[in-house]
Amino acid sequence: MVAKDSSAKGIEWNFEGICPSLDGAQIKEQMAAAVKRAEAFEAKYRPVLNSSVTPGQMYDIVRELEAITRDVRKPYYYAHLRFSQNTTSKDAAALKQALMELYVKAESQLIFVELAWCAIEDDVANSLMASPELADYRHLLEAKRLMKPHQLSEAEEKLMSALELSGRQAFVRLFDETMGKIQVKVTVDGQEQTLPMDGALAMLFHPDRDKRKMAHKGVTEALAANMDLLTFIFNTLVQHHATEDEFRKFPHPARKRNLANEVDDETVESLKAAVDRNVGMVARYYRLKAKLLGMDNLKDYDRYCPITQEEEPCDYEAAKAMTLAAYSSFSPKAGEIAKQFFDHGWIDADPRQGKEGGAFSASTASDHHPYIMLNFTDTLSDASTMAHEMGHGIHQYLARERGDLLMDTSLCMAETASIFGEMVLFTDLLAKEQDPKKRLNLLCGKIEGTFATVMRQIMMNRFETKLHAARRGQGELKSEEIHQMWLDENRWMFGDSVEMTEEYGSWWSYVLHFVHYPFYTYAYSFGELMVLSLYEQYRKQGQPFVPKYMDMLAAGGSDYPKNLMAKMGLDITKPEFWQNGLDLLDGMVTQAEEEAKKLGY
Repeated sequence: MVAKDSSAKGIEWNFEGICPSLDGAQIKEQMAAAVKRAEAFEAKYRPVLNSSVTPGQMYDIVRELEAITRDVRKPYYYAHLRFSQNTTSKDAAALKQALMELYVKAESQLIFVELAWCAIEDDVANSLMASPELADYRHLLEAKRLMKPHQLSEAEEKLMSALELSGRQAFVRLFDETMGKIQVKVTVDGQEQTLPMDGALAMLFHPDRDKRKMAHKGVTEALAANMDLLTFIFNTLVQHHATEDEFRKFPHPARKRNLANEVDDETVESLKAAVDRNVGMVARYYRLKAKLLGMDNLKDYDRYCPITQEEEPCDYEAAKAMTLAAYSSFSPKAGEIAKQFFDHGWIDADPRQGKEGGAFSASTASDHHPYIMLNFTDTLSDASTMAHEMGHGIHQYLARERGDLLMDTSLCMAETASIFGEMVLFTDLLAKEQDPKKRLNLLCGKIEGTFATVMRQIMMNRFETKLHAARRGQGELKSEEIHQMWLDENRWMFGDSVEMTEEYGSWWSYVLHFVHYPFYTYAYSFGELMVLSLYEQYRKQGQPFVPKYMDMLAAGGSDYPKNLMAKMGLDITKPEFWQNGLDLLDGMVTQAEEEAKKLGY
């Protein structure tokens, strides 16, 4: 027997307009035409792109590169989205692989642009970037030169790119297909059911402890059945990362990600140090939660259970109404954009077996709209995830006006709009809730969600750092060694307030971010603490804050995060900036303690 259908059953993407035809053969032809265009581009501009290039010629190069990028992005994104809908589909996997191979061919023809640009002398490059013709692309050109010390020769770069498909990307695909096939066995009302991973993880939010324990057992067993393969995938990808770092002379495993995020190492370390100094508030809160639940010993599978024993269901239509109301109350323009996602089939929410886990928003191209993926399992937490991904979607929709080379912001800034969206929804729900116990439940849920975004993401960064260091120092790691690192870092976060069971030691192995986006997770913490400060400004300024915020989203990746935040009156280079956000989080914990005291706890 399979699990009961989600209220989001049948809600799938409408791909109309992303490509002239959705026929696989014709999509391959479209991508092949883009490859030909890239070849012609190389022949035309390779002789021109040197220290003698004029501002007008450089403008033409960037504009045509942008057009080719747009031609490549849409079929490439379509293939990835199709595969994410069903990672067990042979046809979808084959299309994705074919498109990736053509993408690499196009990319190979374009590699010379960045290499030739970085080879130009600094004074010439600075003069070009200062020209009026290139004003809109100054940041792009400047940011590209940050990679200059880590570039290889053109032949080496082409080889690295070509081998990516049979190297790193092959193992990423193997991970996705493995996770897509996993079925978690649970027993509900005396009947055995099978759930996809996201459906089983959603049961950890159930008020019934027996159901949480059952889901915990089912997930652990499902991971154990695949542990040898998952451990091999992780070992291989971590070693691949080390090899690339060695060739590119990155001083540490996170440097590539920091450069891509356009933040310096010192800012990231300052963030991590601030969280480390304040991590004790997690244990303080969970000791309160144990009291609220009447439990002497919270275990890892109790972390997310609601403090009210009545389950808080939330169907898809209710979550949709909440999300639209929250965004519309903040900004009518944001509400109008959000409505388009629901009205035009830009959301895939049905948690089907084989579908990629988690949630995301894919930006596609500047002349098309984004797509949001959810795995909606009818919980209030899913409504929060919907608001989160809608923030990404609105951000991406607004940033399209910057063009295909500047619409994608750094990951640190990318999480700002999504987390701000969650905060807008939470504040709206809290204001409308009159029941003191339910209000406390909402507050506790928000605190736990914020801990998951701030402390847990830094915990995962710490784990990832240790994992990479151990792999480089010791060679291939055993599953049990990785289990211990995962437990150690979780215990750093929770202290003695939550018992991390030995079974939980294997749960690192399903975390998609470690596989797809190495050293990404701190960006969530970065974004959450920025949002706490931004939301404090919104609370103080009211409506005058809104247009400035929307302009920041529309800026996309056209400036460094520190400059975009400076325009909002925030200085992320100062250590006290992070402490300010953490103080606001500490205030939420204090509020929960006070609310609990009023209720007699």
